[in-house]
Amino acid sequence: MKKLSLLTSALMVAAAVSFTVPAMAQVTLTDADRARIEERKSRKTQLPGERVGRGVTKAFELYNEEKVDEALQVLLEIRGGNDFDNAFLARFIGNLYAQKDPKQAIKYLEQATKPDVLSFADQASSLKLVADLQSMENMHREAIKNYESWLRFTGENDADVYLRIANAYYQLQDYQKVLVPIDNAIRYAREPNKQHYMLKMGALYESKNYPKTVETVETMVQLFPEERQFWVYLGNFYTLVENYEKSLSALQIAYNNGYLESESELKLIGQMYANNNIPYKAATLYEKYVKSGKIKKDRTMLTAIASNFQAAREFGKAAQYYGELAALTNEADAYRRQGFAYMSIQRYNDAIKAFEASLARESSNAGRVHMSMVDAYLSQGKLREAFAALQQAKRDSATARQANSYEGYIKEKARVKGITL
Repeated sequence: MKKLSLLTSALMVAAAVSFTVPAMAQVTLTDADRARIEERKSRKTQLPGERVGRGVTKAFELYNEEKVDEALQVLLEIRGGNDFDNAFLARFIGNLYAQKDPKQAIKYLEQATKPDVLSFADQASSLKLVADLQSMENMHREAIKNYESWLRFTGENDADVYLRIANAYYQLQDYQKVLVPIDNAIRYAREPNKQHYMLKMGALYESKNYPKTVETVETMVQLFPEERQFWVYLGNFYTLVENYEKSLSALQIAYNNGYLESESELKLIGQMYANNNIPYKAATLYEKYVKSGKIKKDRTMLTAIASNFQAAREFGKAAQYYGELAALTNEADAYRRQGFAYMSIQRYNDAIKAFEASLARESSNAGRVHMSMVDAYLSQGKLREAFAALQQAKRDSATARQANSYEGYIKEKARVKGITL
């Protein structure tokens, strides 16, 4: 049931994505090419001369005894009588060197393949081996050339060889050139391969082609719905194209299936709840994982919890977390925000204490804080205290005008009630 649910979810997230792979550049053969390939395949097998044959047999026996150096010494002392003998020898030498000295192996294998006199199978395998060795030695441009030679020589559309070409371009950071061979790898693979799609995703991302990156990952979650990391990628990449609604949808699927594990992943889904105007879920998710220890309790996270509770009009919880933030940082602004949260639930005495704590730590917003205290005192009918706070607010140029407008109101209210200010 879980697999069915995931697949259904994947299709819902990316309903518009097609499974077809666009036709890309590939091995295309003319009639002459096909005839050449068939002729090479059917060419009569050549045998090396007697001297070369004896030497190769002796070297092979030494190789079977794990005497690679001795086998190489035998082969290196032989001189062939014609192009085929020399290519045949160079291939054996290259194969032996491949185990111990890749650069020497490349040298001999290139000598073996250059005249194109080996059997079809030996020529093909040698072209691929030299390309593999060049990739290992970070000779990526040379490797690409030999992989492409293999494709032309064999006429095959081989998914693995296309993948190797794509990877070589990726290593060269030529990300645009990755796309043609990797699409061919996807097209000719017998079944969908995660590695192919990961490489395509990486190349598109590095090219900053974010819409196509998203399309690729949408396909990935359709093909591999139980691959947890692909859902995380999808949620992240939707944010690059500012599609926060789809990002949240993908991350919710991942979360519901237990795929969000790291602190950054849990923070991301919380941020998407906030970006989609669901602050209560953002706050409660952050709160849950701060308490469990999966998300670090720090200034940023306490601010996020408090502000999301405030946006959700859960002012009591907002005040609680602004208080925790204040205790952690000793910042005036945290106390000020806590005071505002208390004001929203008519806890005026608590609000005043928070405002006083803010004033004790900073003076830059003193006028505004004093005006908030005026409101708190007036709400309790404490006219003397309100008037005293008002005098402090008048000293701040930012709030002097507002304070003056309040002064007449408070004086009149005190006169009616017979209170001396």
